[in-house]
Amino acid sequence: MPIVRLKISSKLISSLMVMFLIAIPNMSSAHDIPKPSFSLGIMQISDNAFNALAGTGVTIDDSDTVANFTVDYYVSPSLAFEGGVITSPEVSASLPSGDSGTLHGKSYSASGALTLKAKTDNSYLFGVKYSPSSTGALDVYGKAGLLFWDVDFSVSGSGTFTYNGSTYNSKTFLQVDGSDPYIGLGLSYEISKNTSFAFDYITTASTNAIEGVALDLSGYSISWLRSF
Repeated sequence: MPIVRLKISSKLISSLMVMFLIAIPNMSSAHDIPKPSFSLGIMQISDNAFNALAGTGVTIDDSDTVANFTVDYYVSPSLAFEGGVITSPEVSASLPSGDSGTLHGKSYSASGALTLKAKTDNSYLFGVKYSPSSTGALDVYGKAGLLFWDVDFSVSGSGTFTYNGSTYNSKTFLQVDGSDPYIGLGLSYEISKNTSFAFDYITTASTNAIEGVALDLSGYSISWLRSF
């Protein structure tokens, strides 16, 4: 695990350095720069972790509602660094007895009726947010950066689950973590001098699968935004 943390930290530092270099030409005098802001909201997440299991007798629940929190620090009227947290979504799939196939590139089989769950721990995002000049209450923006994630896959039920040659019952059968780029679009509407409501869409997909697992998330969020 220390090695994983070191890799994540190195990637984060490198990414922030690149973002800072991109931001330098856009920096303006302090009186033009908006105040830092934070947002609190709810997000409807879609997770395709179990899409490969689709078939006769299989039931997949691939969405969950979670909370999200972000902080924006502006370096110009249009450009901000953004950091945030997305709380833990959980999706599941119910398998009939005798079901078999391939999941994340590894073979599986189910003996007895089973439920698989994929629970993502709190995910952290770091990136940049760009807002074109706006003179009205409505503002549109785009965002991009890295999402750091950690997922536990577990099984429960009346039988056993064989995955990649090993047999499991009521326990975790796979743990993976990683970091992947995300992009997003959003709009906010100012309701007072320092307060807005925001609607965002964000999506991410793995470019380098770990243990055969490729993260594939997307989500819509509604947030309350407040400037300091």
